[in-house]
Amino acid sequence: MVQSGRIEIDPRWLESYADRVDHAADDLRRVRDAMKHSPLRPESFGEIGRSLGSARGYARAAELLNGQLGRACEVLAAAAKGLHDVAEHYGHHEDDSLARIKKADRR
Repeated sequence: MVQSGRIEIDPRWLESYADRVDHAADDLRRVRDAMKHSPLRPESFGEIGRSLGSARGYARAAELLNGQLGRACEVLAAAAKGLHDVAEHYGHHEDDSLARIKKADRR
């Protein structure tokens, strides 16, 4: 939110969003791992698929998708870490400000 030339950060919301990004990365890892453990086999396409070369085409597509899933997992994990770091940074500022206000009130 932009207000009077300032940007306000809600560390709790940011932390919650970082958790959702973490969960999305975990979901993608599970999909990637399932694809690795249960690859398509040439027998899956029958005689016609074998003669048309479907297995090779699908294997190449699966390999490309697996690579993209791996990169997506890395990017999401890095984004989640960055979001957690930002939330922690601004959360500490919020805690420090609250402590200063309480200290000033006691005077």
